[in-house]
Amino acid sequence: MATRPDPIRLIHDNDPAWIIELWLRIHDGRPAPVTAERINKAALEALRALSAHLEPGKQRAVKAALD
Repeated sequence: MATRPDPIRLIHDNDPAWIIELWLRIHDGRPAPVTAERINKAALEALRALSAHLEPGKQRAVKAALD
């Protein structure tokens, strides 16, 4: 008897892990083992990119915190 595939999940959890995973898939382009180093790098890149949409004072604060 054939089994039905799991339904496609159209809604994701809006949490930091999902954003980091999305960033890795978009910018890394190839599947690779997920390591703490890759996750940290992706998180920092995502935070820097997202901070560009903040007002200038907050952008400076984020940059200072990440450097």
